[in-house]
Amino acid sequence: MIKKPSLYKLLKKFGYAANGIKLAVTGHTSFVTHIIISFFVFFLSIYFDITSTELMFVISAVFLVLITELMNTAIEESINCYTKEFKRGFMVSKDSAAGAVLLAAFYSIIIGIIVFGPKFYALFLK
Repeated sequence: MIKKPSLYKLLKKFGYAANGIKLAVTGHTSFVTHIIISFFVFFLSIYFDITSTELMFVISAVFLVLITELMNTAIEESINCYTKEFKRGFMVSKDSAAGAVLLAAFYSIIIGIIVFGPKFYALFLK
């Protein structure tokens, strides 16, 4: 018989996850930069009164960047705990994780141009 996790264990797991986000906010300037940009993007979303579909794309882009940044941090910290010496495999892992963040950022920029570009264009035409 499979036991269901207790509410205490479930809340504890949420606590660990929240702590991971807190550590990213307090210890990694890249994550903080992404959070600040996210608030600015959400402000623009409200200001320009974007459609629900546009909002879904904006939210997905924002969260994709934040998620990949957390994964990048996890990979880098894991490798740093193991060794400080240079090994090609570690370099590939760290650089690939950083590359994932870069691709997510490019995706976000493309979404931003598609969603907000015409709105800025219309705003400055007036």
